[in-house]
Amino acid sequence: MPTHMLTSDVHRHQLDRRDLLKVLGFAAAGALLTQGCSFKPGTDIKDQAVTQITDQWQRVALAGVQDGAEERVLISAVKDAAQSATDFGWLSKGDAVLIKPALNSGNPYPATTSPEGIRAMVELLKEKGAGRVIVSDMSGIEHVKLTPESLNGSSRGLMHASGMAQAALEAGAELYFPEEAGWDAFFEDHPVDDTHWKAGIMMPNIIQEVDHIVLMPRCSRHLLLGSSLGLKNAVGYWRTDSRLEYHKVASTIQEKTADANTVKSLRD
Repeated sequence: MPTHMLTSDVHRHQLDRRDLLKVLGFAAAGALLTQGCSFKPGTDIKDQAVTQITDQWQRVALAGVQDGAEERVLISAVKDAAQSATDFGWLSKGDAVLIKPALNSGNPYPATTSPEGIRAMVELLKEKGAGRVIVSDMSGIEHVKLTPESLNGSSRGLMHASGMAQAALEAGAELYFPEEAGWDAFFEDHPVDDTHWKAGIMMPNIIQEVDHIVLMPRCSRHLLLGSSLGLKNAVGYWRTDSRLEYHKVASTIQEKTADANTVKSLRD
């Protein structure tokens, strides 16, 4: 039975890299435990699991759906889970929100983020007063190769192939693909101190134009990282040179994944 799960901060404290790695460990264990839970499709979300990870509390909201559920049921489940995880008090009328999916290829869900999930979140953000809603990602270098001199491949084409683009546009979102703006459409950002990165991380300029980010990864395991619980989705922000740096020393790739989620632009 597929499950839509969203989390929100209850008490917000900045985590250093070591704490963030602990979060991964605790959350991975929690994810395994939830696989054994049973949910009654079609019922309202009444209970929320609240777990303490280091000094940070998280509220986790779950909405169960049956295999093969209709699109309207999936959309309703995503909206229910989101509104159970947060009251959207952080969103002011007219705010710009970037939705960051997982667009590793043009393959359909579950290889990439669910189009129904994207549609639901765009609609919900609009209902809550968001101004611009932008769906943005840059696919991996096996599909999209950006250099200072050239561009090969298209994240836009892959998003259309996956079904996400149509869902986002029909719900009223904009699409943005960093590689289309060129090599200079990125800025250098830095993780917290004591990082395993040898240089700064090149982030897309669009991050500086939005007020909030909604991360919508896919549920998967990675050959090197195992269950990264969406943190590896940050790779989709980066310019090609940062991606190459990321993969250079595999022994520190887990630490670099955690580090990369602490850059100032994401914290802000």
